[in-house]
Amino acid sequence: MNDTKKILWKANLLEFFHNYFIGISYLECTEEDCPIVDNWDNIEEKLSKTGLAALVKITRNDFLVTKIADFKINGLEELTEVTIEFRDGEQRLVRTSAEKEEILAKLRPWERNKIRFQKPEDVVYFTNNSNFGPNNDSNFGPNLLGAEDYLDNMWDIKAKITWDREKSKKKVFLFTENEPSDQAEATKIDASNKDYLFYIADPSITNNIKNYEVYSPSKGPEERTRLYQDLKEEFSELRRVFGIRHLTSKKEERQNNPEVELNESQFIALERRKKRIREKALKEAVEKGFCDGEHILTYGTAPEQRAEKVQEIKELQELEEPKKKGESD
Repeated sequence: MNDTKKILWKANLLEFFHNYFIGISYLECTEEDCPIVDNWDNIEEKLSKTGLAALVKITRNDFLVTKIADFKINGLEELTEVTIEFRDGEQRLVRTSAEKEEILAKLRPWERNKIRFQKPEDVVYFTNNSNFGPNNDSNFGPNLLGAEDYLDNMWDIKAKITWDREKSKKKVFLFTENEPSDQAEATKIDASNKDYLFYIADPSITNNIKNYEVYSPSKGPEERTRLYQDLKEEFSELRRVFGIRHLTSKKEERQNNPEVELNESQFIALERRKKRIREKALKEAVEKGFCDGEHILTYGTAPEQRAEKVQEIKELQELEEPKKKGESD
């Protein structure tokens, strides 16, 4: 049961972090049924969690977002010899006709049927970084790979906090005359798990229940404080390492604080870089005939906030007008 709770908790937090991590991006197109817009959420999800994704044209009207299972980097910092992988595990080599023939020529006849290919003109790659390091897996740009290590640590701390909180509750000890039967003992143990009633047999007592004591642990507040601090620091480090924006749960006055805005600058710079890289991939998709429309990509919530502020001012002005009119009359 605890494993199920942990899996659900981690999945929810990863989705939460994904939404903050991507900026949040929003893609518009002048074409009504743009396949890139239709698949944009899937593209961003793969990019935030792994740093790489491929948009593949299956037919004229069918497109899929796939995982990039393997690749190499040429001298122009471009992806080459790419292998894409679909959700069901099927892999396809992205190769030109000449490269395909070269590969098949080296295989035995019965081996050729095991390999599937995808034309480069039907694939567009999306990444979080335009410059790759010497190792294929060393520099995908910022993504949430490794975030689960932090979540595992946070879950362990949460478990300790829960255990400590339960054990620090007040407990009632009831003294009884005789030792309870096995059946009665089971009932009492069940009760103790719920409300901490503990029966203690004492032959010197003449009544069934003669006395009781309330016990409440008074030691260990420093440890409990440390646990909450550890949880807060682990969460803070996770956000800082993976470039996750500030949370809107902060007090409003702190969100407008220049110090907070300075800390936000690294996230804004990250969004600008991702925006430039995404726009380059969008241009390639248009050149390959994925969509003929004009695409507009925005990052962050600043435009929405400005629009809401303008609307708020407009509404306040509308409310003030009847008052001013009444005063003038």
